[in-house]
Amino acid sequence: MEKNRKIRRKWKMVVAIVFVLAVMIGIGLEGEERSVEGEPDVISSMIVNNEQYLTVVANRNEIEKEKEFKKLLIRMYEEDSFHSVKFSTDISDPETVYMKVYPFRETIKEKETDPILEFKYNRPFIKEFMVSDLYNDIFRC
Repeated sequence: MEKNRKIRRKWKMVVAIVFVLAVMIGIGLEGEERSVEGEPDVISSMIVNNEQYLTVVANRNEIEKEKEFKKLLIRMYEEDSFHSVKFSTDISDPETVYMKVYPFRETIKEKETDPILEFKYNRPFIKEFMVSDLYNDIFRC
């Protein structure tokens, strides 16, 4: 009788551990593939020289008002409010941003899919703080 109780207790522990692991894996996978319908997101970013190339998913089938959608992407870029990517400007702050927009993440994986929108954004140059200015102020001859 005592032996049967120990075996049942072990099986209950094994089932509980497997259940907890399954829930943890499920939550992890859900968070990784989370996308909001209609809300654009960056899935790839690359900087070459002083130009940044972004691959964006629109998370919608079509873009009805291209001009407003471009403004939304530019605002999200300037505010750094994309969910998947956060931009770092401590090393380089690109002057030009090229964006290719696809409807959904899955459509990019198809080899012959063209972007539904492609545009170039020239950022205004704002001189906030330049290291060379600091150097000149400290080491004036």
